[in-house]
Amino acid sequence: MVVHDFLVVLAVVTALRVFAPDARALTRRLLSAGVRVGTTQLLEDTSAAGTRQGRPPLPDSHSGEA
Repeated sequence: MVVHDFLVVLAVVTALRVFAPDARALTRRLLSAGVRVGTTQLLEDTSAAGTRQGRPPLPDSHSGEA
């Protein structure tokens, strides 16, 4: 029974060591995508709120204007 427990622990440690870098990269990618989506949403909300209050909308960085 002791050998079986040792092999289970060894298998878990090996799996963690193999898959941890991929899990970390996936987590970072998901978090960065969430930040991009959240930033975009905040910018859209800000420009929509400015338009509703009679202010001109924020300039679009992709429109080529300086």
